[in-house]
Amino acid sequence: MAEQIKAVSPAASFDYELYEGDPDKLRTVDATPALPNSYIDPASLKLKYRIGYGVFGDVWLATHHQSAKDYDEYHEVAVKILHPIKEDRVYEFLRKFEELWMNLKSQQLQGVCWLHGISVISGKICIALRSYEGSIGDQMALLKGGKLPLPDFLRYGIELAKGIQQLHQIGVLVLNLKPTNFLIDEHDHVVLGDLGIPHLLLGIPWRDSHLAFRLGTPNYMAPEQWEPGVRGPISYETDSWGFACSMFEMLTGTPPWFGILVEEIHYAVVIRQEKPQVPSGLPPAVEDVLKGCFEYDLRNRPLTQDILQAFESSQNAVYNDGSWSGLGSNLYVDKSHYSGYSKWFLSKDHLQVGDTVRSRKALSLAVNEGVVVGLEKDTDRNGFALVQVPNLHNQLRVNIFALERVTSGFALGDWVHLN
Repeated sequence: MAEQIKAVSPAASFDYELYEGDPDKLRTVDATPALPNSYIDPASLKLKYRIGYGVFGDVWLATHHQSAKDYDEYHEVAVKILHPIKEDRVYEFLRKFEELWMNLKSQQLQGVCWLHGISVISGKICIALRSYEGSIGDQMALLKGGKLPLPDFLRYGIELAKGIQQLHQIGVLVLNLKPTNFLIDEHDHVVLGDLGIPHLLLGIPWRDSHLAFRLGTPNYMAPEQWEPGVRGPISYETDSWGFACSMFEMLTGTPPWFGILVEEIHYAVVIRQEKPQVPSGLPPAVEDVLKGCFEYDLRNRPLTQDILQAFESSQNAVYNDGSWSGLGSNLYVDKSHYSGYSKWFLSKDHLQVGDTVRSRKALSLAVNEGVVVGLEKDTDRNGFALVQVPNLHNQLRVNIFALERVTSGFALGDWVHLN
């Protein structure tokens, strides 16, 4: 089958005369489209055999030949061959990939796979990356029940959260988090094997109009991924849902919504607002943050930094036999006593001195509206604000979680209608 995939010819060049003001001074210009720095000559890639497949295409093992005056090297690589996209959109995808590639090379991120580059073979986008020892999904297939021991679950979870956080810091959404995309290197460290391919493909249609385009793998997709234009924008918290789905599979040995049709998954997640049941018996901080990842409203989900904090705070409480000590210091206290808001939502609304604030919707409204004149915070991002309320002589000391910022009558998170 590899022989059927042949390199396409590069775009044909053409010449034209460039007019510079003086008709007697014309010069010939080569108008061949410039290829990005990440582009790999198709002739330097030799495909061997297919090693995997997914909703966006196939994965092949290949050899990448690199040579120059002072070296001649052959590297074994994995090549993700995407389903064909419309021909007039190929260069758009290459441009978007080039931006990602430049970002990754300049940042030298440790938690993501090493990219060799991109090519176009037989009209198909081919993304070449370093070939790794295997994936967490492969490792799980060899274990009894397909479940990871708790120490490995926490260690891998920390490394994955760090990798996701690194990508978020450069504005990249992964949107395809799952154990088969978590690659393991020779030192048993895990890296992300998908660098946001769904995000790169957003708005670019497949060549085959009958091929359904989805913004991820159905079993791991958040509600807003199914209809991002209808159910809210995709955001960093979208990856929190995918992370939790992956952790669910690593704990139970079974993907969420296993064995049911795509249409049934859509109905369960989007219409019925169902969510996977997080297994009990985990360290409280981890159980709490994973449950938060499955909030239907993305604003109520934790960010990656919250996930990382929960996993790191629990790692030292786990014994070698996989049990955990249940240290009280690891217990998260749920401060979200205010209807409609999770503590993750509340922690994102950072107040500053001078902000106009009001009480969140609660049984007792201590602050109708006032101005923050001072802040008291601790290392847990909890604390108190000093609020000056009109017609009150003394300032009120109010828990930050009980307040919301008000701007021109609107508070952070308010839904509005545009005329």
